[in-house]
Amino acid sequence: MFTADAHCDTLYEIALCHTAPEQCVVTAERLAAGSVGLQTFALFAGKHGTQGTAYQDGLDMLAAVPRLGIPVLTGDLPADPPAVPTGILSCEGGEMLEGSLNRFDEFMAKARLRMIALTWNFENEIGYPAVGGEKKGLKPFGFELVRAMDAAGVRADVSHLNEAGFWDLMDKAELAPIASHSDCRWLCDVPRNLTRDQVRALIERKGFIGINFYSDFLRANGTATLDDVVRHIDQICELGGEHILGFGSDFDGIERWPEGLANPADFPTVLDALRRRGYSETTLEGIAGLNLWRVLKESER
Repeated sequence: MFTADAHCDTLYEIALCHTAPEQCVVTAERLAAGSVGLQTFALFAGKHGTQGTAYQDGLDMLAAVPRLGIPVLTGDLPADPPAVPTGILSCEGGEMLEGSLNRFDEFMAKARLRMIALTWNFENEIGYPAVGGEKKGLKPFGFELVRAMDAAGVRADVSHLNEAGFWDLMDKAELAPIASHSDCRWLCDVPRNLTRDQVRALIERKGFIGINFYSDFLRANGTATLDDVVRHIDQICELGGEHILGFGSDFDGIERWPEGLANPADFPTVLDALRRRGYSETTLEGIAGLNLWRVLKESER
């Protein structure tokens, strides 16, 4: 079954943490073992916000792409989902763009970004993060950037964005926003997770939500299990979200993951658990990868 993942931090591990590719959680072999045909590799802006070297770090991560050992698409997507592990690129933390549409154009030319998480955990030229409790929405450059992203077919990723910024996007973005790696806040009350109202809005706009495998976003206490992953999926589906739901593992960016779900080779374990819950094969195909594929293809159109 074609499987797609909306977020991992493997390029940061290789380029900035100097981890050998074969020592990363996400490898070509594990992707193949998990039937992952499409893996989104994030260019992560880093842990220092606008005080860091996000732009140069982004270039360094792009230079590390050949070390992944899989083809990465920087042009149009193929007509059909890839049958072998293939990569696409995203940006996590808009400070990488340094408040400049020229930087956006540069990364588009070099990387063909498919989605941009407007913030990570710091305020930047675009807006404010979910952590910290800031009530202000997008900044003027944020609205300018979103218009450019709409024109270029790039989705705004809200996984690290604050709620005011989220609702600004819902009001102004032509392309439906996505949450590449987030869970349900009413099941695990952390700022990085989505409220019911946010989930309903993403369903209404036909966006996308990728379930994050970080244990601390799946349950409040202790190590998460496969049942916790299923619980978050169930809740979004109960709201009518089976057509916008998928995976956003956050592998190579998380320290704790659910028992039995440690790397991409374990994706079939999640699907088997959902199958036992009575999910239809059509619904499973969507959650596994076709829902994300739909969003990406719609962005190109």
